[in-house]
Amino acid sequence: MKSAHRTFLSIRWKIFILLVVVLVGVQGMYAFFSLSQLNDQFEQQREQINLSEIARLDGSVDASYQRLLEVAELLPLIDSRSQAYYSDPLAQLTELIDLKFDAFQLTGSVNAAYLFDSQARTVGFWGERVDISTSEIQQVYDTERPLRKLICTSVCLRYVAIPIQMGGKKLGVLMVGRFLYDVIYDIKQQTKLDIGLALRAPEGVGELGNWGLLINSLTNRSQNQELLEQLSLQQSFNPAGGSYVLEHNDRYFEVLFSPLKGLSEGQAYWVVLDDISGHLLSIRQSLLNYLLLGMGGILTALVLLSWLLKKPIQFFTELANQMSLLSRGEFSEFRQTLAQFRHRDIVFGEDERDLLVHSSIQLSEQLERLEDEVAERTDSLEKSRQALTQERDFLFGLLETAPLVIITQNSKGQLRSVNHFGLQLMDLDSHSFRKVTFFDTLQREEERLDFLANTGRLMEGLETEVRTDSVLLDSSGTRHDLSWLHVRLRKSHDEPLMLSIGVDISDRKLAERRLQWLVNHDPLTERPNRVFFMSCLNDAIEKNRSPESHIGVLFLDLDRFKEVNDSLGHTVGDKLLKVATRRISDCIRDTDVLARQGGDEFSVLLTSIRDLEGAEVVASKVLQAFQQPFWIGEYEIVVTVSIGISLFPDHGVDGATLIKHADVAMFQAKDAGKNCYYIYDVEKDHQRFERFSLGSDLRKAIQNDELVLYYQPQVDAVTHHVVGVEALVRWQHPSAGLLPPDRFIPLAEELDLIVPLGEWVLREACRQMQAWIEVGLPDMKVSVNLAGQQIAHERLIKSVEEALEASGLSPDCLELEVTENFVIRQPEVAIGKLTYLREQGITLAMDDFGTGYSSLSYLKKLPIDRLKIDRSFVKDIGIDRSDESIIKATLAMCHTLGLEVVAEGVETAEQLAFLKDNSCQIIQGYYFSKPLPPEECLQYVLQTAPLKDI
Repeated sequence: MKSAHRTFLSIRWKIFILLVVVLVGVQGMYAFFSLSQLNDQFEQQREQINLSEIARLDGSVDASYQRLLEVAELLPLIDSRSQAYYSDPLAQLTELIDLKFDAFQLTGSVNAAYLFDSQARTVGFWGERVDISTSEIQQVYDTERPLRKLICTSVCLRYVAIPIQMGGKKLGVLMVGRFLYDVIYDIKQQTKLDIGLALRAPEGVGELGNWGLLINSLTNRSQNQELLEQLSLQQSFNPAGGSYVLEHNDRYFEVLFSPLKGLSEGQAYWVVLDDISGHLLSIRQSLLNYLLLGMGGILTALVLLSWLLKKPIQFFTELANQMSLLSRGEFSEFRQTLAQFRHRDIVFGEDERDLLVHSSIQLSEQLERLEDEVAERTDSLEKSRQALTQERDFLFGLLETAPLVIITQNSKGQLRSVNHFGLQLMDLDSHSFRKVTFFDTLQREEERLDFLANTGRLMEGLETEVRTDSVLLDSSGTRHDLSWLHVRLRKSHDEPLMLSIGVDISDRKLAERRLQWLVNHDPLTERPNRVFFMSCLNDAIEKNRSPESHIGVLFLDLDRFKEVNDSLGHTVGDKLLKVATRRISDCIRDTDVLARQGGDEFSVLLTSIRDLEGAEVVASKVLQAFQQPFWIGEYEIVVTVSIGISLFPDHGVDGATLIKHADVAMFQAKDAGKNCYYIYDVEKDHQRFERFSLGSDLRKAIQNDELVLYYQPQVDAVTHHVVGVEALVRWQHPSAGLLPPDRFIPLAEELDLIVPLGEWVLREACRQMQAWIEVGLPDMKVSVNLAGQQIAHERLIKSVEEALEASGLSPDCLELEVTENFVIRQPEVAIGKLTYLREQGITLAMDDFGTGYSSLSYLKKLPIDRLKIDRSFVKDIGIDRSDESIIKATLAMCHTLGLEVVAEGVETAEQLAFLKDNSCQIIQGYYFSKPLPPEECLQYVLQTAPLKDI
């Protein structure tokens, strides 16, 4: 393996670099210290200057108060020649100030004057208006002590107020004030600094809007205002004042803001500007001079040190170059080369260099002897190594490639070795596995106890091998089930070791867990299945034998689910079942159990409910949850639920009975119109059993020819001749006798028998009609009802054609009746098929008109020839005016659309007369004839037929 490249740097350059770093570092530290001292001195000097300037300004303000006081004392001096003209001294003083104020204002002595009487009322004012507190004026008058004060609004004004006495009597108070401009310009004459005054300003107003200040006055304003505005944009302002340094036009300025004494913080500030560029330049020049001097010293020291260290460094360089001879085994040449370095310095004698040469020569001699010994042993070891390598490679390949966890550990569980597969599975590396014990890999307490109990016997020699199981989580969180085989190894270094081999049986365990889960759960909804639910129910019954506690069982079935499956497919149906499961689960407690019984049936176990009302509350919640439509992909599906309820111990004392009775109650809810819940009722259960028995018999009835057709004549309302018959199916039950359609037609629809039953009726009606025609029956039609399931079925057209073909009946002798509800609810299914049948010559009639949607827009689109008015409207003729109005409107509409009308259920002469008066063409009902067997129907037709037709 090629060694990595290493950068070589001569020792002379290392010493040189080290010296440079040390000297530069020392010089740099000293320069930094010097710079810090210069800066401290400069800051102290600036602080003294600033304090001095502020003291000078404040002193000027204090001195100006004295001048104002002198002016205030001069103003009241009254000319004696004018005393006779005034009876009021204050009026006389007012006149005098009027005469003198302009002169004082022109000289700059006074900018404002106020005169107050003894009640602190203003007698007169001159110059700048000032807001003065009445209490302060009254205080001056009462105490006879002057008042001096500074106020700042848009300008700063200092004023003094003194009491006025004339003739030994107090008359009032005189106040005189003056702007601070004179102080600023007086100080400017004494110093080179620029001075100004900054006042508080409304937010965003003023030259220094960011600071909330405006510049009241400023020397050299044309230059300094720009500087202050730049400062306000770059730095934040301290209301307590302070100094700021700003670079402007390649120069440095110090700006001092100092609050005026006697005012609240932030109201007004002295502004002092000083150009400090010269001072900073002086500091930088001093630092540069020092650095140049230091660099010169460093270069001089480096030159001297290089000259002094030249020979020693040269010696070590030559010695280093010769040391490579040792690495190449050229020991004799190495000793000859080093001999020339002995006794080089005759004046001072031997030194460390001579000792180093002598030691190097001895080292070469010893290395030469060792090399000979190593060569001999190498030959011997090489042979052993080759044999061991082969054995090691075999064992290593076996350990590293086997998909097993192979480890060795001592009696304390400390790992001594782990193979590659084990390191990966246990998320360890080759350096850290010794810090882990085998106990750390055991996740559960029972695993640790099992391991300690069994391996203790193994290490004591009581067992030859031990098998344990454990669960391991790898770095990604994946679970691994391991089966371990532990055997004791012989002692190594006086430490008993144990070999542990782990086999990953996760796939087998996963398959076992999955199989166990599938035994007890429904794969689609991931809820418990029928078996698991029964187990939970029986357990709950055993735990709740006390009379105070009850157990409820809810049996649920989705209404219209089969229709969803048939029309939208099983994929949508499966998704609907999953969403329905979540809705039901949201309505029950965590302690309750929801299971799928199969298909679209579910059961709920309600544990520990007080009474039947608790089960009804849950059932109501489920019904309410199913009121919202289901969105499955792009489909909006409305599915309700029917629920049956049984209660332990009221409706059964074992699980099977409770489920059975809840199932019975669910069917009772179905019979009641669906979308409701029913509580188990014994009497209705018996009825249900009878219905079930009837359903079983109905399946056999079609095969055993137990069905018969009766025919009810349809009579012309004017001639009273039979123009057609309606085929009505009856069931000749072996034990119950002749059963009407309402006893078994709903049952046939529920049991999916309506399609084969309807096909039988169609075939038989066609056969019978053809038989009548062959014996000379007058021209008429046989009417056959089509159920909605027949229309939706794919065999409708084929079954009609087969019935006509088998019987030989002409299509114009057949009339098919369809119900209004199905045709209008599913026009996309019905219209195409009905249109085809009509085109074949078959007459189409709409049955039960008026009981469903009765949509005129659909009526125009439907391919029908006749309309049948339902008996529910006909029976109220002469009783209910509304029904009569409906019949009249229906007849008028049909006449407009060119449709024939058949009135069903006509039983009285009054009903017949009303229908004839309103031009109803065809009558069907008990008034003329009840449904008759084929032989009697034939006799009735022949009796009422015209003689020419017989």
